[in-house]
Amino acid sequence: MARVFRAALVASALLASGCAIRPLPEDVAGVPAHIIVQQIRCETRQAIVDSALGWLTADANLNNGRVDPASRAIGFEFAEGRRKTQEFRPEIFRGRVAQLIKLFFDTGIAYNFDLNGTEVNNLDTQIDLLKPFTSSKLTVGIKGGFDRTRGNERQFTVTDSFGGLVRLPDSYCKGEGYDFNKPKNYVYPIAGEIGVKGMVQEFINLTLYSNLAGTKDKPTGPPTLVDTLTFQTVITGTLAPVITFSPVGSGLSVTDASLTGVASRTDIHTLTMGLSIAGAGVNLVAPVRTAVFSSNLLSASPATSAEANAVAAVNQALTLRLFKPTINVVTP
Repeated sequence: MARVFRAALVASALLASGCAIRPLPEDVAGVPAHIIVQQIRCETRQAIVDSALGWLTADANLNNGRVDPASRAIGFEFAEGRRKTQEFRPEIFRGRVAQLIKLFFDTGIAYNFDLNGTEVNNLDTQIDLLKPFTSSKLTVGIKGGFDRTRGNERQFTVTDSFGGLVRLPDSYCKGEGYDFNKPKNYVYPIAGEIGVKGMVQEFINLTLYSNLAGTKDKPTGPPTLVDTLTFQTVITGTLAPVITFSPVGSGLSVTDASLTGVASRTDIHTLTMGLSIAGAGVNLVAPVRTAVFSSNLLSASPATSAEANAVAAVNQALTLRLFKPTINVVTP
């Protein structure tokens, strides 16, 4: 309700104040472009950290040998805040854990922003004049209008990597007087959480379990995933007062006058976000995929090939569960 009320206030303000010379996101969303970028980078950073720590600290991964006790203990040090996030890197782990983290650590990220704003402010008037005659009346209507439209489109691209985001100081996402980890904003979605975590986790799962390939132009390239999100918000407001006069005398007189004001603001925010394996991880894709599916999580002794296939299917399902981040941290 608060956001709806705010939208109503914005519509009223549009009618009262007139056109902006250059419509920008901060006019209505409340945050400028560089803050939007910082919020999305922080959301991506948190998604990477949550996915890694969820995998490291899961009981199932310890029980089946996917994560060694020493690596799991390190994972809890980060999850409980005993180590700073920016210290997280593949080299502090060993064996299979180090290899898997190294695979994704240099993953490249590209964000292309297209922030489009259009503002319309129209004022139209009508005055009706009346001239009585002996047997008839002459009515004359006079109309006038003052219509204004302003638009602005801002496009830019920002690049990152998983490792680069993780190495950012924790203070980056907690600026002075501003928390960059914003909740969902249903009026202006790009000004809040946009669901990056789901994309990060899907990228990891597709890379490991679904033979994710490169782009359509180069399918043999490194695993790549691209999402395009488009958010459109339209706010409108109208004002239509009418004044009616009672004609007096036989001369030309005004019978009524009206003023109609229409204001609208349309924001179309498009974010195209791509993830792609890069760096040392490119050479690790095939070995890690082989290692993931060569390990059995289910203890069984199949007697037939059909039973062996069933065991393999169950093992694959169990493996997929291992990468669902679940962090249960108890602090005093």
